[in-house]
Amino acid sequence: MSSRVEQAFISPRYLAGPGDPAWVTVPLHEAAGWSHGHDPLMPQVVLSSPDQKTLLRLEPTPDKPWWRLTHSGGSNGLSWYASFGARTPVELIAAVTDTLTDPGFNARTGLDPNEPLLRAGWGRAKEGGLASPDGIVRAERFNYSGSAHWSIQTAIGQDPENQIWQARFGGSAPVRLVAAFTRALSDPEPLRRSPEQRPALGRSRITLRWQEWPAEQVGYALRERVNLLASRHAGAPPPPPARLPTPRRLVR
Repeated sequence: MSSRVEQAFISPRYLAGPGDPAWVTVPLHEAAGWSHGHDPLMPQVVLSSPDQKTLLRLEPTPDKPWWRLTHSGGSNGLSWYASFGARTPVELIAAVTDTLTDPGFNARTGLDPNEPLLRAGWGRAKEGGLASPDGIVRAERFNYSGSAHWSIQTAIGQDPENQIWQARFGGSAPVRLVAAFTRALSDPEPLRRSPEQRPALGRSRITLRWQEWPAEQVGYALRERVNLLASRHAGAPPPPPARLPTPRRLVR
């Protein structure tokens, strides 16, 4: 019998904690061909797109967003950025990078980022923008220097120390990327975390369900994700999922 490990399924997903950064960085490198520099003396990850126009930086800087995605359009294009706080769930960031690296990205039309939120029952916030049904997250579009910016804030109180994470899309960030983020943000599916990845903030506001999963299935999840994304670039059908034992629910 294969060994099993405990996994926590947490909802709402925006309170699930950051998760493993490799969920974002490894597919960018292995499936989308982004290159990386390596300096063992610097606690940061820097990935560059194949055309060297887009840069993802992950840097544990106090009081600043840990994740920053920047695009330089050059003299004839539009430049933009997106930033994400340290506790932003990696699955939400991955929704942005997966959309950006989709071979059909430039051919797709933009979706209003508010649409997924409205379909999920979000309402108008008194401060402006839209708020999640529990009032924890607020998404707002505003104009600055002649361009549209988006701010998504997650907080369990009004005081600054109660802010959990913040995401921003600025400059001329493609609306498709913002919509990918809001779609992932409003998805009702819980996020999976290992016991040590459980969030420290907002625990009283989450629903947590434990399951025992085959260790092989947990370990293979990232590789399966890389293979699926790589198949988009190869033009091949996605590989079938591995047939592994069914997870077992724990009662606590």
